[in-house]
Amino acid sequence: MKTKALLSILLLIVFGTFSSCEIFDKADDVSFDVTIPLNFTINETVNNPSGASYADVELLDANANSEVAKYANKIKEFKVNKITYTISSVNPAGVTFNSGSIVVSSTGTTIATAGNVSVASVSDVELSANTAGFNELAERLLDDKKEEIKLQGTFTKTPIAFTLACKFYVTITANAL
Repeated sequence: MKTKALLSILLLIVFGTFSSCEIFDKADDVSFDVTIPLNFTINETVNNPSGASYADVELLDANANSEVAKYANKIKEFKVNKITYTISSVNPAGVTFNSGSIVVSSTGTTIATAGNVSVASVSDVELSANTAGFNELAERLLDDKKEEIKLQGTFTKTPIAFTLACKFYVTITANAL
């Protein structure tokens, strides 16, 4: 009887030890939401009344956010929740951006898309998400908190100039200790 009780206590201690390590590992995690900006300045000056393909690459730098910089060496996970865009300083009006997409530049994986967008001043319009692209971007941000992002699509005509300000809404999990 004593052996059975001793064995039960020993098993309880062993299982408690293994499960508590996982509990303690997660207990010191902190999660927080940040917005990471990415701006494209479009200035196509060539006169092309039948349209033109467009592509530009910019660096998405999560370290620009002070909260990210604070936990930079302790970040365990990025989760991209959504991406919005704002268009401003449009000149001239009457141009459409077709088959627009934002991709991971190095792999070509689509992160988000916008079908046919009239290039006019708008605020905080949400892009259509590609879950696989969101996940790839999140994994790539873990490496050095930066990734080159490409904007691509086709204008119905040029010249066209405007600013496209994107916001990446991200949840970050980091070790607080």
